Amino acid sequence: MVKRYPHTAIVTIEANGRLVDGEWVSGKLVEISVPGRYDPVSDDEAQVHGYFYSKMQPPADSKFLRLKVASKGIDIPVICWEPYQSHSIINV
Repeated sequence: MVKRYPHTAIVTIEANGRLVDGEWVSGKLVEISVPGRYDPVSDDEAQVHGYFYSKMQPPADSKFLRLKVASKGIDIPVICWEPYQSHSIINV
């Protein structure tokens, strides 16, 4: 049987960042492990390089910085992490 979520990504997030007197104060960098599936985009003109699908929901109030999938040789900036009812999609 094919494993539905065969990869593990390490997502680097900035947690607890906040505004102080109109200036952004960076939070601390945290790496979280996210099981899922990576699908590349084959269109050379696409703004998105690929999608990482997971059942894990994105942490609230965090800035998503990088996605690393060692098994695929991927280390790329995160565009956004979109939550849905039954899954989430990380656009890279």
